Amino acid sequence: MSYERIEKSIEEMMKKSKDVTYRTDEKRFTRERKLTSTDIVWYLTMQKGKSTSVELEEYLKNKNGNYQMEVTKQAFSEQRQYLKPELFIDLNRDYLRSFYQEKKEVKTYKGYRVFAVDGSMFELPNTKKLREEYKAQVNSSKHRISARARVSVLYDVENHFVTDALIKDCEVSEIKMAYENIENVEKAVGLERSIILFDRGYPSIELLIWLEMRNIKYICRLQSTTYKKEREAMLSDDEWIELKLHSDRLRKASREDVIKRAKEMKTLKVRMSQVLLPTGEIEYLISNMEKEIISEKEMKEAYYKRWQVEIGYDILKNKLQVENFTGRTQITIEQDFHAQIYVFNLLQDIKADANRKVKEDSKRKELKYEYQTNLNTLAGYLKNILVGIMFIEDEEEKRELYDIIIRKAKKDLVPIKPNRSFERKEYTGKNKFRTNLRRNT
Repeated sequence: MSYERIEKSIEEMMKKSKDVTYRTDEKRFTRERKLTSTDIVWYLTMQKGKSTSVELEEYLKNKNGNYQMEVTKQAFSEQRQYLKPELFIDLNRDYLRSFYQEKKEVKTYKGYRVFAVDGSMFELPNTKKLREEYKAQVNSSKHRISARARVSVLYDVENHFVTDALIKDCEVSEIKMAYENIENVEKAVGLERSIILFDRGYPSIELLIWLEMRNIKYICRLQSTTYKKEREAMLSDDEWIELKLHSDRLRKASREDVIKRAKEMKTLKVRMSQVLLPTGEIEYLISNMEKEIISEKEMKEAYYKRWQVEIGYDILKNKLQVENFTGRTQITIEQDFHAQIYVFNLLQDIKADANRKVKEDSKRKELKYEYQTNLNTLAGYLKNILVGIMFIEDEEEKRELYDIIIRKAKKDLVPIKPNRSFERKEYTGKNKFRTNLRRNT
């Protein structure tokens, strides 16, 4: 159950907030101050998109029961510079480990966990320093230069968790970040019996060999010109083919272990599938999935599970407003980013609990659509859960708060409409948020 995981995670957060390992200067936070390292961690976790001054006031009110203690925005901004973002990264990984250990709760597809890799460009406060640190992106009219960061996630499409998230300068390639995502998840929770879905632009011969070496299953969408000769030689819509590992295909490979393995293999056996889109266009997928597990008819359905990662980005950007950063330095950008990834996963875990109860209720009714919890509402409730677990001492009261929020979530539902799609908006060069325009109420 998500409540037990959240409660355990909050206890772990308390320990980590006092651990000198997560400080940029071990001598910091050693004296009694109005604002402790724990306060900073909690503030970053519970922020609601209001101005820093208002949020600090609300936090201290919850903590102390009154508005008498004051901490300036400047004092907070200075103190947070000494907190490493790795605290939230480790907190999130610990949370994921606790979830994946509960085998009965983990949703799979044909006995496999299904992940999708995807990258996105995130808006940053457009300061000169951040343009230098994260590099800059020029808009389509080439008139505006803006600070942008490249983000890459490995997303569990069945359980709706961000299992790994990276934020780097916008010149780092998505493919390079994808390798790192996969390696991080491999170390954290393992990738045994997993399928990874890749959009076109990711699958190089180097990547396919690298995944094969790790015994990781994959399904990749291909660009229109990739492996064109092999496509034309196909005698059916779905068949196993051999890709010759000649020097031209390995020309851009940089991993020595992959190059060595390719020379030993000579050819790579892959499955090529043609799928028909609603537009009438033919899409090509490449995979190493056995037909006994995913049939020809199921291949399209399996790949298009990848669309869940797009929905995940939509929640991060538009529901949690992750780009509404509270600072203008690299360390504060990373603090906000990884704190919100952690909150995103808590939110998805609670949502899964609420949806299970909604499904149980729905079985007793005849409805046109299936229904699920409204994430907009639940995101607001989540902060109340965190405040309760942090500041309420009585265990029964904590649990009652959680149950009340689940009951409220069950009443505010949205229909699950099949075959919906979302169009990604193109970059315009104009930020949605500015750090000096955060809400005051």
